[in-house]
Amino acid sequence: MDAAAPDGSGCRMDWSLESFFKEFDGADYRQFKNAVAEGLRALASRIEAEGRLEPATFSGWQAIIETMEDISRGLSHLSTYLGCLTAADAANEAYRREEAALTHLRSEMTKLESALVHAIGEARHDHFEAFLKRDALRDAEYALRRWREKSHKMMSLAEEDLAAELEVDGIAAWSRLYDTVSGKLTFRWVRPDGTEETVSMSRRRSMLGHPDRAVRRAVFEGGNEAWAGVEDTCAAALNAIAGARLTLVHRRGQKDFLEPATFEHRIGPAALEALHTALLDRAEVTRRLLRCKARQLGEDAVAWYDLEAPTPGIGSGETVSLAWEEGVAMVESALRRAYPELGAFVREAVEKRWIDYTPRSGKRPGGFCTTSTFNGESRIFMTFDGAMGDVITLAHELGHAWHSRLLQQARPLARSYPMTLAEAASTFAEMVFIEGMLENPEVPESEKRRMIDSQVRQATGFLLDVPMRFEFERNFYRAREEGEVSVSELKAMMVAAQRRLFGDTLAHGGEDRMFWASKLHFYIAEVPFYNFPYTVGFLLSRALFARFQKEGAGFLATYEAFLRRTGSASCETLGREVLGVDLESPAFWAETVESLAPLAERYEALFGG
Repeated sequence: MDAAAPDGSGCRMDWSLESFFKEFDGADYRQFKNAVAEGLRALASRIEAEGRLEPATFSGWQAIIETMEDISRGLSHLSTYLGCLTAADAANEAYRREEAALTHLRSEMTKLESALVHAIGEARHDHFEAFLKRDALRDAEYALRRWREKSHKMMSLAEEDLAAELEVDGIAAWSRLYDTVSGKLTFRWVRPDGTEETVSMSRRRSMLGHPDRAVRRAVFEGGNEAWAGVEDTCAAALNAIAGARLTLVHRRGQKDFLEPATFEHRIGPAALEALHTALLDRAEVTRRLLRCKARQLGEDAVAWYDLEAPTPGIGSGETVSLAWEEGVAMVESALRRAYPELGAFVREAVEKRWIDYTPRSGKRPGGFCTTSTFNGESRIFMTFDGAMGDVITLAHELGHAWHSRLLQQARPLARSYPMTLAEAASTFAEMVFIEGMLENPEVPESEKRRMIDSQVRQATGFLLDVPMRFEFERNFYRAREEGEVSVSELKAMMVAAQRRLFGDTLAHGGEDRMFWASKLHFYIAEVPFYNFPYTVGFLLSRALFARFQKEGAGFLATYEAFLRRTGSASCETLGREVLGVDLESPAFWAETVESLAPLAERYEALFGG
């Protein structure tokens, strides 16, 4: 049953948000928000009065850290709630205004975190090590050591406070502008019979998975025409976000624009470079899949609008659109057989109405999972148009929610995990789902062909598309260091990046010149380089899944231990201590990429090599 919007507007949402607040901007909401704001003010006074971190002040600083964690739970709760509202109804001005107001509270929290990092950083080494030995802080050691490391690349406290305040009307404002523009954007779709329809941009990605190439091309061209109409706005936002980040990198004395990203995503530059080297060296492994697809299309190479499409010859009924209930049943059934606890969690998420899935006007494009650390509940946002890709997206986002469930009992400082490790959990869930479908004798062969086809699209996405985004964004930031980058330059950079990763498997003229504008990830304020973590997660998940296939259900305890440590370890540490591999070696990444060879052989056997 659809739920009325919390503010009483006409927008009908699938998910229930009543366990967060009874109504938007109601008495319970205002009381909660005011308590968070007052907590921030009180904590600021305590930090200012506490003095240096030394044995005489250990108890006071411990209490400050614990209070900060409590306030972070409240901010997480507000952020999750408002993020859900603004995604589900992007045109609602009241939601957007309140989300903008929340950035002020986040700014205050950022300033307090800077003060804490500064205090940790200026403490004597012996005092800091003694502080870590306090029983109440043992499970926060990793986070506190990262704070100390971060303190060495900070501006003065006054400058950090100013940066936090300016972010509200700077990076965050540009990001909100993009969300508003994309949420309201529609495009003209000319059907094969010549009739036209105005379609919300949130539906475009699902429609690009249509089996009819003429439909895909019309959707692609109509969408890009709409994006071209706002290209100057998008370019201004992208330049502003990057410019602000580069200024902060320079002022903080960081080595380069990738340093904040590698620190945030907890993977060192050596491991990242090893990954990118292996991807370029082994690109032909993945390109092989696209060459087979192109042959099935009757083309020498694919166009951008072919990447998400099913392979021709996939079997009878290829135009069937799945109902939501059918998609849910597929995910739940497959996961229950392979991973019973995760399968049961799917049913819980559906019955408690944690998912917003209906296509509708005004809904923001994309999908995400968000979790409140205050009540421990997750919410999944997606647009379900009945395609198999939508079913896989559901499994993906449920993997994120399950990850959060496993960390529910951890303290906030040990719950915060990077995207690199988050994507390992979500992609592992996808792989368990697909393998569960393939091994089920009751699943028709035609459906299994669809699953293999989906695996191929997933592999080309993570190993060609996502690295292409990293290639583009890295080149863009290099150019932005010299000045603003024009719309024409952005288009040229995007085409060049696509050509480098996809090679001759992408038809000349078949590139997506507007992808820099249409891809939400380039405009996310909170996380720089929202791309390579997907590839890291995908390849780590393949390594984890290989262990699962080898060891069976007994490995799930190790897998869950891996997820529970993601809030308190780096990628390299988990790779070494759980998987026994060296992430700084290109050989590990290359070997994992090459593990796709059996998939390529199976794909070619099914669809014609």
